[in-house]
Amino acid sequence: MDSMSVNVRTFDGSVGALAKSGERSDSDDCALDYLALADQGTAPAPTPAPAPAPSGIKLPPTGKILWDWQIGASSDSMIIPPANSKLIDVDGFNTSAAKVAQMKAQGLYTVCYINAGSYEAGRPDSSQYPAYLKIYYDSAWDEWFLDVTDVFKPNSVLATILRNRIKMCKDKGFDALEPDNLQNDENAGGKITLQQQIDFNGWIADVAHEYGLAVFQKNGPNKILNVDRTGKKMVDKFDGILNEECQEYGQCAPLAEYTKRGKLALNVEYSKVLDCNLSNSLQINSIKKDLGLTGAGMSGYILQSCP
Repeated sequence: MDSMSVNVRTFDGSVGALAKSGERSDSDDCALDYLALADQGTAPAPTPAPAPAPSGIKLPPTGKILWDWQIGASSDSMIIPPANSKLIDVDGFNTSAAKVAQMKAQGLYTVCYINAGSYEAGRPDSSQYPAYLKIYYDSAWDEWFLDVTDVFKPNSVLATILRNRIKMCKDKGFDALEPDNLQNDENAGGKITLQQQIDFNGWIADVAHEYGLAVFQKNGPNKILNVDRTGKKMVDKFDGILNEECQEYGQCAPLAEYTKRGKLALNVEYSKVLDCNLSNSLQINSIKKDLGLTGAGMSGYILQSCP
């Protein structure tokens, strides 16, 4: 039986575009092999970002905090941090540097969302993804999962795209990175091995640090103690974790690997009633959100938080 704290804070505002959830199973055998039909020469080569100068990394706050996830906000004006919140996670492309500066001036720790492991149409750099990177199509989300092993190849296109995205986050003044879709070993039809995924995840963490950003592990509680090609565990590579539906899937206990190391653990539930006793016992900051993860100024916005 689900348990629940009686002192659940609720914030209602107003559903935008459906956000991508990292907790997905492999889609039915409806992966479309478009690669043979695609013209692989149509994607313009992206320009590599210059290597950044070394700079200090501001680590996430620790302990119990109020936070919000508004990556579905359609514009700066739709992003409204809740009162007394300490951290906010917003879309890197759709949020301006001025808005980031405003939120930081309010004392907020700012996190930049990017999609690392899959292709989205409609992003400013979408035309830079060649067809050969798109190895598995998820019809449910209309999304291509990527060959993340590409980042270790000479003159990697994916590495250049992701470096440019991470640099964008840094240039806009964000404190940290949320790289989405770090589970292609589970979501790409068996075309990526577990070790290949762990190596890619470690690479993302290293590049974020190279650009002076803290970085969150996104989902994958079963991967927290896995070791990448540099010999380090994911819990030691990343500066915190942002997980979806650990209560729904009975996966909250592994997140404590972060909290017992003094790092921040964040969790989001969509349909399940928050079990605040469980979250608080593990020092996990759990919230309940609308599936669209909309901005507080938009229709359908929901935020419930454990005290």
